Amino acid sequence: MSEAPRLRDRDEQRTREERPNDERETPQLFAGQPPVSYAGRTRYTQLEYEAILANASIGIAFTRDRRFFLCNPKFAEMFGWDSDELIGQPGETVYPSRESYDAMAQVAVPVLGSGGQLDIEWEMRRKDGSTFVCRVIAKAINPANTQQGTIWICEDVTQEKRAADELNRVLREQEAIFTSATAGIVFIKDRRIVRCNRSYEEMYGFGPGELDGTPIRERYAETSDFARADQSYADLAKGLTSRRVVLSRRRDGETFWSRLEGRAVEAGDPDRGAVWIVEDITEQRRAEADLQRLLAEQQLILDNATVGVAFVRRRVYQRCNARLEEMFGYAPGEMAGQSTRIMFPSVTDFEEAGRLVYAKLTGDRPFSSDWLLKRADGSTFWCKVVGKVVDPQAPEDGSIWIFDDINAEHEAREALERALAEQELILANATVGISFVRHRIYQRCNPRLEEIFGYGPGELVGRSTAVIFQSREEWERCGVERYEAFRAGRSFVEERQYRCKDGHLIWCKVVGRALDPNDPDAGIIWIHDDITAEREAREALERAVAERTAELSAANEMLEAEIAERKQAESRAQHLADHDALTGLPNRRLLEDRLTQGLALSYRNRKGTAVMFIDLDRFKTINDSLGHAVGDALLKEVAQRLVAQMREGDTICRIGGDEFVVVLPEIKRSSDAAHVAQKVIENLSQSMLIEGRELTVTPSIGISVFPEDGRDAETLIRNADAAMYHAKDMGRANYQFFTDQMNLAASRRLALETDLRRAVQKGELLVYYQPISELRTGCVAGHEALVRWQHPSRGLVAPTEFIHVAEETGLIVGMGSWVLAEACRWGNFIGVERGLQVSVNLSARQFMEPKLVETVARTLAETGLPGRLLELEITESTTMQNTDITLPTMKKLKDLGVSIAIDDFGTGYSSLAYLKRFPVDKLKVDRSFLADLPRDREHRAIVSAIVAMAHALGIKVVAEGVENEAQLEFLQSCECDYVQGFLVGEPVDADTAAKDYL
Repeated sequence: MSEAPRLRDRDEQRTREERPNDERETPQLFAGQPPVSYAGRTRYTQLEYEAILANASIGIAFTRDRRFFLCNPKFAEMFGWDSDELIGQPGETVYPSRESYDAMAQVAVPVLGSGGQLDIEWEMRRKDGSTFVCRVIAKAINPANTQQGTIWICEDVTQEKRAADELNRVLREQEAIFTSATAGIVFIKDRRIVRCNRSYEEMYGFGPGELDGTPIRERYAETSDFARADQSYADLAKGLTSRRVVLSRRRDGETFWSRLEGRAVEAGDPDRGAVWIVEDITEQRRAEADLQRLLAEQQLILDNATVGVAFVRRRVYQRCNARLEEMFGYAPGEMAGQSTRIMFPSVTDFEEAGRLVYAKLTGDRPFSSDWLLKRADGSTFWCKVVGKVVDPQAPEDGSIWIFDDINAEHEAREALERALAEQELILANATVGISFVRHRIYQRCNPRLEEIFGYGPGELVGRSTAVIFQSREEWERCGVERYEAFRAGRSFVEERQYRCKDGHLIWCKVVGRALDPNDPDAGIIWIHDDITAEREAREALERAVAERTAELSAANEMLEAEIAERKQAESRAQHLADHDALTGLPNRRLLEDRLTQGLALSYRNRKGTAVMFIDLDRFKTINDSLGHAVGDALLKEVAQRLVAQMREGDTICRIGGDEFVVVLPEIKRSSDAAHVAQKVIENLSQSMLIEGRELTVTPSIGISVFPEDGRDAETLIRNADAAMYHAKDMGRANYQFFTDQMNLAASRRLALETDLRRAVQKGELLVYYQPISELRTGCVAGHEALVRWQHPSRGLVAPTEFIHVAEETGLIVGMGSWVLAEACRWGNFIGVERGLQVSVNLSARQFMEPKLVETVARTLAETGLPGRLLELEITESTTMQNTDITLPTMKKLKDLGVSIAIDDFGTGYSSLAYLKRFPVDKLKVDRSFLADLPRDREHRAIVSAIVAMAHALGIKVVAEGVENEAQLEFLQSCECDYVQGFLVGEPVDADTAAKDYL
């Protein structure tokens, strides 16, 4: 290329300097365009043309005889040539092939020859052989004579062409996805369907195009779901993706569950319309519900099993259910980790059992035997033991054992043997005749029966009962009458004359009873008592009495009427004084009277009496929220269920509010009361339909037993009341026996509550901080705030000793607000620029406070801590209670910018459907699952599953309680996100924790 851009004319011999300006003729390149007047001139000068062409941003060329005659620098640059070099080249030079050149000629010649202008996109070639897409505009200088030349204007539109092609490809792909997607896709504007794909139409049972323009309201099965669509529009207005699960209706009226996920076409402006993805999840919800029900049923079976169940590895208890701990007299969790030696009376028994068991416990064969075992208090009992290895291929992995207390059955068998011996003695010495008859043939009889009818020993056995009747007809008629009574389930009683062996007649009172009313032929017991003498005396007495009776009859009738009326009035007054007006049950006055009588009877008979104190859990919530009428109806239903369940001799009383007392007299052992208490819990825990509402309450039961827990009514009731409060402390919906330690525990608890109130007022509470590290980098990602109590005499008190008291007394709300404020101030102090989060635990009671969101917002504003650096931890059980309240609260907290973590995950029963809906950022795996890692195979599987599930939902995972390298290596292998524990760092006070950042 030349130093200055110029146009070249291969026929021009003189330079522009050699010709005066007025001789520079206007070339025909711009023929047909109006000239511009400059200082009176009306023709373009050659210099002006060159300036225009040299600075043009598009390529311009002039061809004559199919060769380049003129071109501007942009044209030469576009095709990779120097300006001088391209002049004179044939037009074919800039085409990819001769065919392409000829094809262009076929298109261009007709257009140019007719005076038209060619405007087309065409593939062109550069000097280096590369090609590009060019927009070509051409026009003949003289359409009548195209030989005079053609003007060509070229623009490189390769990028625009590629962009257009890519756009068309994307549009075609989107159309293919839209039409072929298995999920329903619908575009909604102004709450009407603008367009939807075929899958959406088929999902709702419509033909192509039938849904276009219809209101979306018609697709909702529930009005409430449609009403909540406003929340979805609020999410779309924020530029968020809205996700919902609703009950939809098909064209035929059938309903199904659908998952909706939508985004506004223009972020933040839902009025422009939104695109929704709709998926039929009916089967998925059904499967999830079935799975949740199965897991709940399995856990319920284990928790409520009437037999003890334990998992044993290397003769050490790994886990067991509550029934086994109760059976052996251990506290909850006390048996885990102990050797099975504790249940054997001696070391010899333990070793002998090992040799016997492990010789037979192989393959799929279970081991079963009856053993005499030892309880924690040293007492022994008979137990049926059944064991089986978990994996026959790896017996060292452990075995499952089932323990059934058969002490009562064992004692019953011994008692039965004694009873049989005693019965034999009774039969031999009975003063009445006794016989066992089958098919009306004597099978056995005692000596007295043979004596009554005059037969020798064994002479009646094998003979028909007809021998004692006066005639064959009488025997057959009596057989019909007696068998009718037996088949109706009644005993047969009569007085009749029978025939002795010598033929004389005697009067006998006869009592008969079938062993099986459904099959009298299986056997009948008959008792014959010779009443001949008594009958004669009675007949004489009856004649005398009949005379006297007639005289006294009239007087007695008048007296009896007066007495009956007086007794009825006294009975009504007594009943009102001794019974509860609402339920009709005995009140406290009658309770103490009956309990005192029962204790006296138990003392005489050397038997026990149990007192059960029953309190309904969370009854106050129902009474306050639904009204006293519903509460009274609920109490009546509870009373009816208790009455229906108890024995005839038991006493059920209502002593006030939602408190009931049950007296169980004449029990043999304390376990009898435990069985009754468990049945009461199961019965009362079933839902009740009260005034159209389905309500559920659970009872907490305390049990005291005479004489161990008290020898008078007042003491037993008071101790049962104390045991009931212990049951509430143990989690409610359970029963607890009274122990001497309860009085001491109650005193300690009162002292602890008093000290805690003082601690809150005097500022004795401290906040410690424990680091949380990112597992991938090893760097500290945040800290968890943990409350501690600096007691003036006891020193530093761990939260496990006082948090539950704070929960029950309501102090936890104020304490929680104080901890939140302290943690936010500390997080702001160590430096916001580091981006370290501070985590604060919210108790269940604190989370349910109506002003929680307001408190968090105010604290963030006062401390200056950004919401993104605050993480609130909520326990799994709290999130699953009252989800209709929990979910909105969590969403409001998320609107403040804070993170939300579910603490103690894995110890509750989270629904996966709710977990997906909850705005959760992290799951904190409970430390109980890490204690035995990586040795415990089940815990390895649980932790891996939690991590995988959380990652699938886009949730991070924190492992708590990491204390050794083996645990850390396992968590790295399953790609856990964060770790917390003594291996990473212990909780320290605020000043110590802040030193690393100052």
